[in-house]
Amino acid sequence: MVNPTHLADRILVHSEEKGVSLVLPWDIDSVVSLRGSFRTQPDFDGGEEVIQDILVGMLDKGTQKRSKIEISALLEDCGASIHFSSSGLAIRFDVRCLKADLKTVLGLLNNQLRYPAFDEREFNLLKDRFVANIRRMEFDTSSRASDALSRLIYTPSHPSWAIPTQDLLSKIQQTTIDDVRRYWQSMVGLNDFSVVTVGDVAGFYAQDILTMAADGLTCSPVEKKEYPLGSQKDEAVTEHIEIADRSNLDVCMGHGIPVFKRSPAYLPLYLGVFALGGNFSSHLMSSIRDRDGLTYGIRSALSGIHATYQGAWITSVTMSRDKLALGIEKTKSEIRSFIEESTPERQLNTCKTTLIGSYQIQLSTTGGLAATLLSNHEDGYPLQRIDTSPLEIQSVSVEEVNAAKAKYLAPDRLHVISAGSR
Repeated sequence: MVNPTHLADRILVHSEEKGVSLVLPWDIDSVVSLRGSFRTQPDFDGGEEVIQDILVGMLDKGTQKRSKIEISALLEDCGASIHFSSSGLAIRFDVRCLKADLKTVLGLLNNQLRYPAFDEREFNLLKDRFVANIRRMEFDTSSRASDALSRLIYTPSHPSWAIPTQDLLSKIQQTTIDDVRRYWQSMVGLNDFSVVTVGDVAGFYAQDILTMAADGLTCSPVEKKEYPLGSQKDEAVTEHIEIADRSNLDVCMGHGIPVFKRSPAYLPLYLGVFALGGNFSSHLMSSIRDRDGLTYGIRSALSGIHATYQGAWITSVTMSRDKLALGIEKTKSEIRSFIEESTPERQLNTCKTTLIGSYQIQLSTTGGLAATLLSNHEDGYPLQRIDTSPLEIQSVSVEEVNAAKAKYLAPDRLHVISAGSR
């Protein structure tokens, strides 16, 4: 396992107008992992995230120079992989290959970004799959409850606001391949283009990797925006979504949290909420599930909190129909007690040990190291945070956790959404 100390001193950095390249040489024979992203900043209120999702789905469907089958064969022959994903304000790419194939695979990545084929048949097939997935999600109690809760917490311009199903279907059906081409032309390129490479990179320089990945990419500058939570409702809302033949119901309760990821209160609040419902040894699992037998599973977590926008505190729980009312009442009661009482030092120390252990496991692979470095870079943290993160966790006091809970968690403001057959 990687020893997560003094890694920052080993990172090679190259920065220029086209972007930033971070390289961490690692003693692992021939294997290279690469993570990267570029900012797109879609207009969420205008539904551009739908276009971005479709675009991301088109990037591996062939280029103007290679068909989808040829790309698949090339990657299979190399034992390599390239994956694209939409990450709210950005598009990300994830590459894994052998050192001997790095130049070839980066050339393919660049080709996919610069010359997507935008095949009409593939476009229509992708839209059909999107529609089919959304239709299936209409019967998913967890998704329905979570989406409805998001529309109580956020405004339509916020990245975490879930588009209502019918509006989403309409937007997908109305989107043309020309819409996707225009979005690609304006958004795919050198806005905060970042690439992180970890592994056996002897002979490759940070500048070389950036050049190979970003060569020829251009786009108009994307203006950075703010995404306020909006005015929070003074009174908590309780709603039920009826879904036939679903005797096990999902309940989501939550409210907005006016905290950014880099706010001083974020880590103490994160630890407090983790102690409340972060894993199987948390307060809510011990009380609502193990002691009272009212649920199959319960979780409480901070959600959607980003370096540039605020998010929410959400508790989700699965219950049977006959235990729904009592389960909601008991859950809110346990939450209130947890917030009012001081977090036990022993419980906080257990949470710290768990989170630090998870962090060390994350850094035990080249892919995990690359993902962590990219996330830190996107959030604006210094390179040293790859080393200092466990120390930051360890330094949080019980007093800081209690203060954060008392200031930001308000049981009386919890919106409650249930979904299933009541």
